[in-house]
Amino acid sequence: MIQERLQKIIASRGYCSRRKAEELILENKVKVNGKVVNELGSKFDSNVEIIINNKPLVLINEKHYYLFNKPRLVLTTMVDKDNRKTVADFFKNIKVRLFPVGRLDYDVSGALIMTNDGEFANFVMHPRYEFQKTYQALCKGKVHKDQITSLLKGVLIDDNYKTSAIDAKILNYDKEFDESIIELTIAEGRKHHVKKMLIAADIFLKKLKRTRIEFLTLDEVEVGKYRELKPHEIKKFYGIYKSTKVR
Repeated sequence: MIQERLQKIIASRGYCSRRKAEELILENKVKVNGKVVNELGSKFDSNVEIIINNKPLVLINEKHYYLFNKPRLVLTTMVDKDNRKTVADFFKNIKVRLFPVGRLDYDVSGALIMTNDGEFANFVMHPRYEFQKTYQALCKGKVHKDQITSLLKGVLIDDNYKTSAIDAKILNYDKEFDESIIELTIAEGRKHHVKKMLIAADIFLKKLKRTRIEFLTLDEVEVGKYRELKPHEIKKFYGIYKSTKVR
């Protein structure tokens, strides 16, 4: 039997993403055959006995995928030690362990994929594949064309890291409330990425919502609700990466 890295085995069993599995390993929370393993390079047979946080890790029978419209003021985590509202609170009727694919800030709403497929989560989150995400931002004041141009040409965030929007435009300006709505699409995902871009372009953000992940939109998915992804939608993610490689 071919041996695989421990974090990949954990992800394939649907416990969490590979990235989260690496964190658990480094935190001494993973045991293999009764012994704590805390080295990321460790390899084992895929059917090895694994215990995480003193609970056996079993194989999953079915893989589940959901598109969730996350409300604002909800944590993108399954457990919170301070008992704040988390995305898990919206999936209590689902009888399998799910976890979020990537993150949305506490004060950001919108599209978030939930799954128990760790390998799919790792694929979608990996920066190599540059999946596009679209956001709408409610901003204070009138956003000008030169600010949008700066987002497209590139702004500096995180100690001179240059990043640019794939697309950006002004959707609306409300004179009465002195508010603008802009839309931008990015293919990166650093912490607070969009917020930092707007600050760099001297745009005052009031609210932020992710409206699209690649081809997935929130059409007919109300805030706080979700829908199951169709098999062809899962395949389409892998197809996007393959078509990008061909180009």
